[in-house]
Amino acid sequence: MKSQDVVEQQYFEAVDSLVERVEKDPYILAAIVAGSFSYAQVWEKSDLDVEIIGKDGIRPTQSFFSLVENGVNIHAGISPRSSFKRSIESAQQGSFMHSYFSHSTLLFSKDDSIKEWYDKNASRDSIGERDKQLQVLNVIADVLPTLIYAEKQFYVNNDLVTCFITLLPVVEGLARIEVLLNNEIPVREVIQPALNYNPDFFKHVYTDLINCEKNETVIQDALDAINSYIDERQFIFQPILDYLTEQKAARSNSEMNTYFHSKFRDASVDIICQWLTWKGIIQQVSVPIKLTVKSQIALEEPAYYYDKSKPEVHSPRLKSEIYPDIEDAVERFTDTIAEDRYIVAAILTSNLAEENVWEKTNVHITIIMRDGTKYQHKECQLIEDEVLIRVNHYTRGQFKNLLERNLQGSSLHSIFSQSKILFSKDPTLADLFKEIDVVNERDKQSQLFNIASSVTTILAKAEKWYYIKKDYDYTFYYLMYAVRELARIETIMHGETPKRKVIYQALKHNPKFFNAIFTDILDIPKDEETLGRVLEQIDEYLEDNVQTFFKPLLDFLEESGGERSLSDIHDHFGSRQLWINMACEWLVQKEILEQFSSPIRLTMDSKVSVEEPAYFYDVENPFL
Repeated sequence: MKSQDVVEQQYFEAVDSLVERVEKDPYILAAIVAGSFSYAQVWEKSDLDVEIIGKDGIRPTQSFFSLVENGVNIHAGISPRSSFKRSIESAQQGSFMHSYFSHSTLLFSKDDSIKEWYDKNASRDSIGERDKQLQVLNVIADVLPTLIYAEKQFYVNNDLVTCFITLLPVVEGLARIEVLLNNEIPVREVIQPALNYNPDFFKHVYTDLINCEKNETVIQDALDAINSYIDERQFIFQPILDYLTEQKAARSNSEMNTYFHSKFRDASVDIICQWLTWKGIIQQVSVPIKLTVKSQIALEEPAYYYDKSKPEVHSPRLKSEIYPDIEDAVERFTDTIAEDRYIVAAILTSNLAEENVWEKTNVHITIIMRDGTKYQHKECQLIEDEVLIRVNHYTRGQFKNLLERNLQGSSLHSIFSQSKILFSKDPTLADLFKEIDVVNERDKQSQLFNIASSVTTILAKAEKWYYIKKDYDYTFYYLMYAVRELARIETIMHGETPKRKVIYQALKHNPKFFNAIFTDILDIPKDEETLGRVLEQIDEYLEDNVQTFFKPLLDFLEESGGERSLSDIHDHFGSRQLWINMACEWLVQKEILEQFSSPIRLTMDSKVSVEEPAYFYDVENPFL
């Protein structure tokens, strides 16, 4: 590894070189650098994140660029002045966009109004109360489904390992809330500042939990602490309660989603309302809804009202009571929608086995409609005899395209591989599900390439926290994301579709490796020696399988017979391969690919060029 002084000097020179180039382009007005270079510590595997602002009316050659200066890879977005200004001004304080630019640096500006606007909007000052409330609500909407899944693993499945792994992103979400409540704009890694604000809680559910044996008492204690944290901060739900108070009557789930949609980052309020109902804070009723514009069949959706004088005490129900109720509700719901002549089929995508349901089970059903049918909502929450049913809608053509467009082995493919057709009026739909649990060779190669590329990205973050920050808890945190992706790789290599608990599939196929990087380190203190060994083993696993994981890219470069620019590579693979640039960078670090540079223009009218990476693969390289 290079010394930090050398690395930082290399990055500063790279930024200076980029500025020198783009400033000469008359169609470029300003550039902003964000990410670790601007607010944290770079290291030799860091990328520069740059936003380039052009004149209104520019014609970019592409919307996103991977560039290279002084041996440093630069990820750059480009947008016209007006659309960039509009997108930032519309971002809520405390949102990702606000955080991104509040921790950025304006490199140059040829337009004084951009500088004035930047100084005003990229402030690191405190967050406005209204935006803070909405951002906290956004975060809790993401946290609650994950927390409910963790609780299910503990109370229903008795799976302590999955519960613990699921609690890690829950804690990160609560850390984001803690930072927001302390009027700080959260950055990507928020657990560290949250530990400073609330050391007792976050040490308990994060530091101590990571480094101890995971037994029933420990996990129960963590779940209790997390639920208490949320219960003690019920004011975070105030926007929902204020809305219901103002309405003075029950409001349907779809009405509430419509109202909060623009304020709520496109998230739904469904799970928050369910949570508040379970807690007895708000009350639930039902109202009729039609799935399509012309449907004659009415179903029921949840509606909510807020009556402070009538708090309801929620009594847990026994599983023996819940299972038959869910089974009967699904059967009645299926019979009802089957009568709708616009509905072609219904597919159950939830596991409703008796041992897998509990009082918070939310049934998921995909409804297929006749082509040309106009439906009210793409997805909606319905209710049948107090059983909540989450419905997604597709026309037959949309559904067919969805299955064909998604690679076998993807998350969506996994969901439908475990699904059940409740009814179908179209016998050809069954053909779409034939051998759906098998991953064919073409999709296998594409998936391995995609997932391995994402692993290299996650691994770079884990290595930074290990080598530079020396924060071993956060190193472990990132490693758990890497392990899950590696488990998907191992499962796909064996021709299986990865399930939600893919780590157990991988443990069966390769117990030696996954015990070493996962099972064996769960219950022990996370220290330099232990995690260093895990990083080495993962690195060796990737290196040993380079020709398998990165075969599509290596074959393309070999057949090219010369260096190819990153734009050429993107054009060849299209949008299905999301992390090609990261894969190329990792292969260069391993000296499997050689990196050069190739000129590219930022806009169709630019007379000045910048440099993008170009890659060459020497199949005769004796070191491979």
